[in-house]
Amino acid sequence: MTSTTAYVLLAGGSGTRLGAEVPKQFIRVAGKTVLQHSYECLSSFDPQARILVAVPADSVALARDLLRGTKAEIVIGGASRQESAWAALRHLKDDPPTHVVLHDAARPFLDHQVLHDVAAALQGCDAVDVAIKTADTIIVARDGLIQNIPKRDHLYRGQTPQGFRYTALVRCYEELGAERLNEFTDDCGIYLSCNPLQPVRVVQGSTENIKITDAVDLILADELFRIRQQRINPQLDGLYMRGRHALVFGGSQGIGKAIVQVLQEAGCRVKSLSRSDGCDVANHGQVASAIAQAQQEWGRIDHVVNTAGLLLKGPLAKQPPADVAQQVTVNLLGALNVAQCSHAALKASRGMLLNFSSSSFTRGRTDYAPYSACKAGVVNLTQALADEWMDDGIRVNCIVPRRTDTAMRRNNFAHEDPRTLLSPYEVALSAAKLMSTGDTGVIVRV
Repeated sequence: MTSTTAYVLLAGGSGTRLGAEVPKQFIRVAGKTVLQHSYECLSSFDPQARILVAVPADSVALARDLLRGTKAEIVIGGASRQESAWAALRHLKDDPPTHVVLHDAARPFLDHQVLHDVAAALQGCDAVDVAIKTADTIIVARDGLIQNIPKRDHLYRGQTPQGFRYTALVRCYEELGAERLNEFTDDCGIYLSCNPLQPVRVVQGSTENIKITDAVDLILADELFRIRQQRINPQLDGLYMRGRHALVFGGSQGIGKAIVQVLQEAGCRVKSLSRSDGCDVANHGQVASAIAQAQQEWGRIDHVVNTAGLLLKGPLAKQPPADVAQQVTVNLLGALNVAQCSHAALKASRGMLLNFSSSSFTRGRTDYAPYSACKAGVVNLTQALADEWMDDGIRVNCIVPRRTDTAMRRNNFAHEDPRTLLSPYEVALSAAKLMSTGDTGVIVRV
């Protein structure tokens, strides 16, 4: 039976401009590879459609492993984008679709609305491009000199996906031949070269539909995933923790205490651990003993939450070395201790480690440099372990709360208006909701 639309995910590039050890489509961001994120964009929009994934010949096994359990059809791509597209188009010839939509795997933030608009536009023409207006001034230069500065009114930045009537695009590839394909940078260029008088419909793209090309794009991608996580999961309904077991380090007060209460209300069996209970996260032996004891008592540990933190406010030059060391020991070494000691138990249960950072992780702030530096380290630790422990089935995530009404906050900012602060229970509800998901590698701002 012939499909109406087939999708081609172009993942054949080497990504040399990124300077990474692996091609950009295989780099993990927010717990999954860029390729997996992009594939999910397409499959969630049209679950029944054929989706071809064109990858380098030496990456076929990796792509199959990453997309195991999906309906992805892996195709060996060529040395260029155009050759990869042509390989995918030829693969479809035995069961040709009516339309084909091609998308760059390096664009993992594709919006369903864009896909919908492309599909709608294809009902009235043979070729559709996706673009957004340029906000920058465009210059035409030659030999280092400006030749022209065109008006921006009709200048757009092209994106993907691009959609075509399948037979029309195949005819263009056949007409041009393999020797001319590399003259073009995208499929709309190929189509226009062969059909200069035919219309190519332009639909509105999205500023979030970025292409991961350079190292800075990975930083932007991280931030976009954080923002999207908050959009996708704003409600707290559907929380289900019955029958699960959780350890909460730093659970005697503040956010940790609120998490203990919320989890108990959700049916989870919870144990609070803190220095007042004889478990200091800075002490590796005490952490290991507490986890071993819970494992023996319960038989399994599904979640380990670390909310323990210490802020001693003051200029770094005037802070006693002991205060600096204590903050690093609690905030960073403590997070490492909890992670290291909980690995075996969480591997056995395929559970989740949930870390806590601070909004100061993105930019160090005056009078709490050690704290900010440690909290940045916690975010990096989360991202690293989400990748490192993925094969063990362990999910690793991080909550980044805004200013919250806790004893630590009040001790350091005595004159703040409490009405401007989050309640610890708001943070706890968001944490519990994240714990009930299968997400990994996400940094959620609350």
